[in-house]
Amino acid sequence: MKIRVIMTLCLTAVAANVQAHGVKVPSDSKSLQIFKDVPSMQIASMNEPGVNAYFEDIVGSADPNAPIACGIFKIEKGNPLVYTYDYDDSKVILDGHIYFSDGNQKVKGEVGDVLFFPKGSTITFSTDDSGLAYACGQRKLF
Repeated sequence: MKIRVIMTLCLTAVAANVQAHGVKVPSDSKSLQIFKDVPSMQIASMNEPGVNAYFEDIVGSADPNAPIACGIFKIEKGNPLVYTYDYDDSKVILDGHIYFSDGNQKVKGEVGDVLFFPKGSTITFSTDDSGLAYACGQRKLF
């Protein structure tokens, strides 16, 4: 329940000037936006050979001076995903668990955990089962 509240709050925080899962929301909108049952939506493959990782943007700001984009990330057992961030990013674990390593430390993110990845960091993602996370970064929509 707390995870749904966190997701709803994050999503509604970017309600003005947004594009939502392929649908443009009017830039002058001051209305709350809600995206139902996000954890069950279809998530596109990240197309990394041998890596079972998936990501889908849900909503993002159209403000070029203060971009923010939020989406859903999933990883399943397989080869690790290595990603270098060119923006600040955070993740909230929604289901399962994900291992994160920055080369100096390795942590296990579990349901309810929040992780922060600063711009310039290189993170290795892995799991021995599967993990699902809500992601929110200071970037434009992919």
